[in-house]
Amino acid sequence: RMKRGLLYKCCRDNNYNKLVLGQHLDDLAESFIMGAFHNGQVRTMKAHYKIEAGDVSVIRPLIYIREHQTKAFAQAVQLPIINENCPACFEDPKERHRVKKMLAREESLSPDTFPNLKRSLMPFMSDEIYPL
Repeated sequence: RMKRGLLYKCCRDNNYNKLVLGQHLDDLAESFIMGAFHNGQVRTMKAHYKIEAGDVSVIRPLIYIREHQTKAFAQAVQLPIINENCPACFEDPKERHRVKKMLAREESLSPDTFPNLKRSLMPFMSDEIYPL
């Protein structure tokens, strides 16, 4: 919440009305699993929404794309690739890595794991399910 508040403030300070975040489908799945397992919440990130104050819209244009696809694109067009260890992150990256490995194991057994997770999570991304 603190990081997000700082991002909203930066948008306001610079007269931006859009905050574009780079989460991809793997992030969506990992966050969903961690929330369900550790917080008992069945929620997910939304692809787009307007913050409560109404002055900034948040969009996640990569939310339906797999991590390996974003990495392949970045390499193909020679974009810099930044390690996933964010110094501003407050949660323990070890848990996210563990969930990432768990999902990879599941995907090796069932190749439709991520398409199925995406289809399952779509209804939770709607405002009708849980408004902001």
